[in-house]
Amino acid sequence: MGNSHTADRSGATINDESLDFLHKADRDALHTRFEVGSLRATAHFLWEVDFSPYVLRTRLNRCLVAKGLQAIIAFDAQLESPLLLKAIWLVDTQQWTEVVNALKLAAQLGFCTLPVTISLQDIQRHTTKQAYLAEPRVLALWKMIGRHVVFGGNYGRFELFDQQGGVRALRDEPGYELSINPPLPATHPFHPHTINDNPPVSSLIHLKGGSWTSLPDLATFASASAFIMRIIIAMALPVENWGKTPWVHGNRHAHGGVLDGPLNHSPHQPPDGCTAVVAFRMDDMNPPLEGRLLLLTSFDMPFVAWVVLVSRADTNIVGVCVSTTEPPVSGASDTFKDRRPTAAPLVRGLLSNTIADMMICQKEKTKAVKPAGGRGELS
Repeated sequence: MGNSHTADRSGATINDESLDFLHKADRDALHTRFEVGSLRATAHFLWEVDFSPYVLRTRLNRCLVAKGLQAIIAFDAQLESPLLLKAIWLVDTQQWTEVVNALKLAAQLGFCTLPVTISLQDIQRHTTKQAYLAEPRVLALWKMIGRHVVFGGNYGRFELFDQQGGVRALRDEPGYELSINPPLPATHPFHPHTINDNPPVSSLIHLKGGSWTSLPDLATFASASAFIMRIIIAMALPVENWGKTPWVHGNRHAHGGVLDGPLNHSPHQPPDGCTAVVAFRMDDMNPPLEGRLLLLTSFDMPFVAWVVLVSRADTNIVGVCVSTTEPPVSGASDTFKDRRPTAAPLVRGLLSNTIADMMICQKEKTKAVKPAGGRGELS
């Protein structure tokens, strides 16, 4: 008690005496950067202290547990001290929420196994901290993680490729470029909701005919994480148990505005009763088609279910459908509510009984059906 300590970018002092490093009772239990000083000062101290790889791995494991990431990601046991320091920095200072959600969804659909192990190759995708920080956070993290999401067959892995100052997704070929933080007019619905480290992304990539393809239908997503979630959910379409309701249409202001609410909700925050939201807009259509994909199931459920709502700017009519990978009940009727008895009530919770029954009481579809005006498989 009574001690005062300060820190700047070159060192730390306690009672006017300079220290090389601060540590707690356990050798690996380093003080946080708020106690030691700036992140740059912390990194300097870590480099100068002769901590063994074992001590740093123990510290890294503490960081993973503190962030609740220990069941989601792990790091290669062969990493040496410089890369272990890099791993500690990534875990300690970066927000992982969007990437964690995407990995949970991918694991739920069988496209990866958690925890995903970040290898030497992965962590070296960014040669320096400055290179990492030069990119939007979500994309920078997914560059390291994405290749562990394996779709299989013609679908490949969910990799991001560096391309002449830009990024390609899924395939390192022309047509698979992502437009990161594209210029949006002030009237664009995503413009006031732009997040710097998770910016909007535009893409021509669509799922069609058993493979990825590039089509002249530009889709703009409200965030990079929305694009990532959309690609993973799209891959549920080839899953064996996939089924969906027919598209139904209703006035967005009818029935208390249950269709209008989700479309006007924040493009980054899922409405009550939903786990995730993917906000998208087909900007090249005339008029543009705007939509929301709302994940109804939690990440710990054995299947996924989601609602898609779409509407054009010149009409109050909203198209809506529900899809799920819930295994169908054997011997049940051909209606969605009987074949998918766990997913059906989730729809009622979001859209009210009236709108929900318009979909789930009908015969379900077992092949992807495109909404009017769209060539890619959205549902």
